[in-house]
Amino acid sequence: MVAIFSLITIATAFTACGPTITNDNLKVVDDQRGKLEAGGKGLSPKEVESILGQPKRIETAKLSLETQKKEVDVVRYYYQQDGETIELHFVDNKLIHDAPRLGQPVATPPVK
Repeated sequence: MVAIFSLITIATAFTACGPTITNDNLKVVDDQRGKLEAGGKGLSPKEVESILGQPKRIETAKLSLETQKKEVDVVRYYYQQDGETIELHFVDNKLIHDAPRLGQPVATPPVK
């Protein structure tokens, strides 16, 4: 009886933890993105999920492109861990920038 209770407790603890995001995982995302872009493709949200797991939050927004006078849909994935947030942006179902690293300040692009 004690063994069954212990097994259930351990299984519950592992499932509650979820995937751990590390700088190594984020580097894999960047490496995959580089390989696919070299071949004329991009890294999709599903491919990112296969590396990092499900994001904590997903948002969709419109972004105005001044040079082309049009709007594009942007999907933002938010991963949170240990008080830090990793934000990834997708346009046309492709990751558009390198993944920021844990423990490093996030560079905010200038707004035009």
